[in-house]
Amino acid sequence: MNNPLYLLISVIIGTSIILLLVRISTYANEENIEAIKEEILIRDFYVTQEIIEHHLKKIGFKIGNNSIVQADSQLIKFLCDDDEDGFIDTLEIKLGKPALNSENPLDYNLLFVKNNDEKIITPSGVTKFKLEYFDINGNPVNENVFIKSIRVILRMESEERINGKYLYFENHFLIKPKNLV
Repeated sequence: MNNPLYLLISVIIGTSIILLLVRISTYANEENIEAIKEEILIRDFYVTQEIIEHHLKKIGFKIGNNSIVQADSQLIKFLCDDDEDGFIDTLEIKLGKPALNSENPLDYNLLFVKNNDEKIITPSGVTKFKLEYFDINGNPVNENVFIKSIRVILRMESEERINGKYLYFENHFLIKPKNLV
């Protein structure tokens, strides 16, 4: 080991091994961050879906037919006794303004309005919210009186780019409120 050449080779090999370990650690951290962001996105998506389903299933609760006040592709307004206090509530689910706290330019707030009291269901992440309405036979319908089921198309994306892209999760789900059938 007295030869300086052996010392130089040892330093080069040692440095290479250390750099390799640092790169592996960095790669593992990047993969962990992406997995965590994806898990958060999926969790937020399912919570949002549960909130939408919960309220849409209440359409016409203790009211009956003709409980849909307004229905279009990005908004539904309906009547029900939401808190079971004997008073009729007006509920509305709609796509709001662009989210201010997100890097993603496609992010919007999803809003829930109960008796003119507006609340944000999701502060950001919703990039697509579309409602489609169907009659008792499953045919598309435009008149509120004939609506018997509602298809919700929901897409949520991450608030920031991960590896140059926005992570996303999209699902279509059909809701058949008991009080409309």
